[in-house]
Amino acid sequence: MEKQKVSLSKIFSGIFFSLMVITGFSASYYNFYILENFKMFSLEEAGYSSTDEIYGCEWYSSTLLIFSNNVSELTYYTHIFPLFISLFIGLFVIISNRNALRNRVLFSLSILFALWAYFDLILWASPSPEAVMFFWSSIVPVEMLMYIAALLLVYTFTRPQKNIQPIFWLGIFVAAPTFIFMHTPLNVVGLSPDCDQGAYEGPVIQYMYIMEIFIIFFVTYLTATSKRFITSAQDWKRALFIGLASIVFLSFFTAGNLTLLFELGPNYEPYKLFGMPLFAALIAYSIVRFKTFNIKLLGAQALVLALWILVGSLLLVVKSDTSRIIAATTLIFTTVAGFFLVRSVKKEVHQREQLERLTTQLEAANERLKELDKAKSEFVSIASHQLRSPLTAIRGYASMLAEGSFGQMPAKALESAKRIEESAKLMAMSIEDYLNVSRIESGNMKYNLTDFNVVEMTSNLCDDLRSEAMHRNLILLFRSDVTGKGIVNADIGKTNQIIHNLINNSIKYTPKGSINVFVRDDIKAKKIYIDITDTGIGMSKETMDKLFGKFSRAHNANSVNASGTGLGLYVALKMAEAMGGTITCLSEGDGKGSTFTFELPIVM
Repeated sequence: MEKQKVSLSKIFSGIFFSLMVITGFSASYYNFYILENFKMFSLEEAGYSSTDEIYGCEWYSSTLLIFSNNVSELTYYTHIFPLFISLFIGLFVIISNRNALRNRVLFSLSILFALWAYFDLILWASPSPEAVMFFWSSIVPVEMLMYIAALLLVYTFTRPQKNIQPIFWLGIFVAAPTFIFMHTPLNVVGLSPDCDQGAYEGPVIQYMYIMEIFIIFFVTYLTATSKRFITSAQDWKRALFIGLASIVFLSFFTAGNLTLLFELGPNYEPYKLFGMPLFAALIAYSIVRFKTFNIKLLGAQALVLALWILVGSLLLVVKSDTSRIIAATTLIFTTVAGFFLVRSVKKEVHQREQLERLTTQLEAANERLKELDKAKSEFVSIASHQLRSPLTAIRGYASMLAEGSFGQMPAKALESAKRIEESAKLMAMSIEDYLNVSRIESGNMKYNLTDFNVVEMTSNLCDDLRSEAMHRNLILLFRSDVTGKGIVNADIGKTNQIIHNLINNSIKYTPKGSINVFVRDDIKAKKIYIDITDTGIGMSKETMDKLFGKFSRAHNANSVNASGTGLGLYVALKMAEAMGGTITCLSEGDGKGSTFTFELPIVM
């Protein structure tokens, strides 16, 4: 977004063009426009001094066009305070980063608003009909440009990837009539004879009001649809705040114009400028909360300090007790709110910076861990393959020796051969676990899904393992309560491996008692459950919480079986999940047995 090539001179071209038209037309049309077209006379020509009555009203002379007894203190408060707030936030943002497009657009908006507020003060303060006519005509294009600048600001945030130039030139086109007809009867027809120094507005001003309403709707549309054009949640929230701030600011202005145009209730005109402090407050919050305009905590402190100074300075300007009370109340509110804002923001920014540093460190550490884990998995895979081949040979020859393929062996030698075979078998199972972990983590585990009867499979496995259980003086029981067909769609080999692993674990970790295998189903839930309940060593809650992790074993497991790797349950769970199922465990505590439940979806 920041790479869009819209120069600062282009953004200010509307302002410069407006000023050029003001100076050019004023010299040519000044006397003709005021003295001839509208039959208005200067105070001296009318025979009045600056302190005499004119049209039945008493007007006092002004200093620098804006300081006069013609203006109430409340009007100064509603103009000067927002004016300085606007200038401060604009200068602060442009100084922080003069090259950023968003910063330049906001700076343009603040300058235009300050110019508008200054011109409007002249309309309130000046006793000269010439000055009132001149600045009333000039304020119209300034106001139009102000709305366009707000539109451009919202566009840069809500459409960060779009080119801003079409919207920029469209804005210049919309504002063109207010430039061209600035000093003609199509803009300001003439002054009213009332004491309020009002003017009769022409069609150009009516056109401006209509365009302002359209711009507000356009800004609202850009804000409401911004999420479709912004991928980052942070950027989207930032765009919402900028859009909301602009809508509030422009709505205050348009509400003031409409109440004056249609004479709705009391005169709201002076108060519409309070949209700027609200705009500045939302911008300040957006700066400190979402890092808008790339300004951090210093920006919040500077903004709060500036608000305090500006509000405090009003106490030196106002004279009446009522105005002093209003200014003092505003100052107290600004001080308290600013204190809590800076304190909370300081803490939040500090925490956020710490989190950002930790996040960066964690990302680097995570990448390093991924590399190490990948290297470990590759090493395990290679090593396991290299170990499995000689182990197969060892098992084969040990089995042949035990079976007498090479002749009769002494009893002690035969016993040693059987131990070699058993140890090789355990080692082969461990290597298979390592290989499975490597396949799972690398995403290379293959699943061949077919339909089969899991009840029959479980029953057959119990028959196969019953002799081993009896060898350990354990009772292995099987029963089922299946109302359906008991058909599942899964990998038959891996399902067999999971059930075998769970039953075999119960046999290994049950010193005495029994193992009960129970198959049940739930037709409504379309699930089948295989419960393996033993009277073994049990486990604590802490053990259950980490039991299915890699290399995780119960703290008392070694007292019963020292050959486990802590990978069997991890592999079994990953396989079950890959086939749409899961494995859970339940135990009432150490020494109270365990229940493992293998769950799979059934085929209806």
